[in-house]
Amino acid sequence: MKLLGLVEFITVMWLMILTATAFLIIFVAPIDSIVPKMTSNNDRWIISIIQASVTMAIIVILVLGLNKMKKVYLQKRIRL
Repeated sequence: MKLLGLVEFITVMWLMILTATAFLIIFVAPIDSIVPKMTSNNDRWIISIIQASVTMAIIVILVLGLNKMKKVYLQKRIRL
């Protein structure tokens, strides 16, 4: 019964990671086809900067979410 909480924690953690990964693959990777083409030679740089910024933001949100989830799990474990 004690392991059920740990299994739940690990399952939710992996679901969060897989959801973030799917978002990056589905929406961020093809962003060059979404952003209108510009006429300068810096198109690839601008698209790469946008992709990197969105990816870093998603990773920060993921880390903060996992940290919050860890704190909730540890507080539940301390009460038991």
